Amino acid sequence: MKKLTFLISSFIMVFTLYSCNDGSYKSTESGLVYKFHKSNKGENPTIDNIAKIDFAYRYPEDSVFFKSTDTGAPGFIRIEPSGYPGDIYEALRMMTKGDSASFKFGAQSFFTITAGSPMVPPFIQPEDSIFVDIVMHEFFNEEEYEAYMEKEREEAMKVQEDAAASESKFLDQYLEDNNITTQPEESGLIILIEENGDGPVPTPGQKVTVHYTGTTLDGTVFDSSVERGTPFEFTLGRGEVIRGWDEGFSKLNVGSKAKLIIPSHLGYGGTDRGPIIKAYSTLIFDVELIAAE
Repeated sequence: MKKLTFLISSFIMVFTLYSCNDGSYKSTESGLVYKFHKSNKGENPTIDNIAKIDFAYRYPEDSVFFKSTDTGAPGFIRIEPSGYPGDIYEALRMMTKGDSASFKFGAQSFFTITAGSPMVPPFIQPEDSIFVDIVMHEFFNEEEYEAYMEKEREEAMKVQEDAAASESKFLDQYLEDNNITTQPEESGLIILIEENGDGPVPTPGQKVTVHYTGTTLDGTVFDSSVERGTPFEFTLGRGEVIRGWDEGFSKLNVGSKAKLIIPSHLGYGGTDRGPIIKAYSTLIFDVELIAAE
């Protein structure tokens, strides 16, 4: 397993550790500066254990520039021998399950030694310190980690299986709620013509120019060229877009406006595409075929 990659972002965010200890920072013999907000009794992790953590980076002290919770998943980091006295691995070995704490590190050492970066980020002075807030959820030995990840994979697979089984039910409900009786194409694509254009039907290999707004079945917009004010171009029939688009636009006259109801097997299948498009999602596209050449 690779080391945790220490990500960098320029966005200023808020990260709160629920504090039960408002005391000042302390220092270990090695010079590690720390403050525990919540401290539990129990075993400490050892070298080669794998820790499941949430973390946030602050610079200056009151400004968070990255927090792992924004990624939607906790971080996993293998605890290695310290690269220098008072590094983050020493910090993690001080913690136990359920602890939360803040640590202060020299920016130069943290980024170039621990994070393996060739330089300190440009918005941080190398001689300054950064603060890292850590919540230790739990830690594992190698065997426990593999068992944990296998369970996570099984649970994710079960969620996907449930989503796949539910897709047709959600689509049927959407069609009923919107009084849509148009029969689907053989592929399962549903094309609702809202305004028929008087131009030609494009052929594979032509570059088409389109406007679109994409939503989920509940109406949540996930992308829109209309909102951006810039039409989208692609080559028809070359697999540059999802299959539902290649098929749908190949059946519209230039100038047409339509709604494409695209089941997941013609869209993104069993893959999540960001926080809005979940696996096995039927997607709705309001489209306009502007030109084909």
